[in-house]
Amino acid sequence: MNLENTSFYANLVSKIKKDYSFTLTGLTSFSKLLLIKYILKISGKKVLFLTSTEQAAIKYSSDLERIFGLESSILPYQNISPYEVLSENLYDYARQTSIIFRKPEIVITPIKSMLEKFPKQDFFDNNSFELEIGESIEQKELLYKLINLGYKRSTMVTDIGEFSIRGDIADIYTLNDNPIRLEFWGDEIVDIRFFNT
Repeated sequence: MNLENTSFYANLVSKIKKDYSFTLTGLTSFSKLLLIKYILKISGKKVLFLTSTEQAAIKYSSDLERIFGLESSILPYQNISPYEVLSENLYDYARQTSIIFRKPEIVITPIKSMLEKFPKQDFFDNNSFELEIGESIEQKELLYKLINLGYKRSTMVTDIGEFSIRGDIADIYTLNDNPIRLEFWGDEIVDIRFFNT
């Protein structure tokens, strides 16, 4: 039986194209993967696929790539209780913000991730700054900016959220995979580059 010739399929396509909300239950794992593929093909829209656990999200992501060659991103969740004194995992936070800003075609997420709160774009715009080669900034001013953003000073950066200022070099470990090194000549920035810790 060709799915594309059925009235069910025609009805589904119609609902997807008209931005209707609908619920399908009783689908097998493979049927869910097919549905994701068809939604992308028919509408060209981005897909947010909720799963019950992170293990299920990993399985669906792996199956999508293996069977259909479709890449997906898994939105992680902070695996800590809001009642614990522990701070959030900055590596998971970096992955979360990366996915939110990149807006990939398919995002697979455990339901726990949807219960977390994420700041709006304005928060990041208001709590960030840019530096360019040739720009002048006093290291004392850079130090205050980083401390006000919640960075911790250390002798050498080894973790996200740390910074180090030593002589004419400043290392900042942002949410990127690698930290950034700024080289100064006086107060002028003469070089900016990523480096491997």
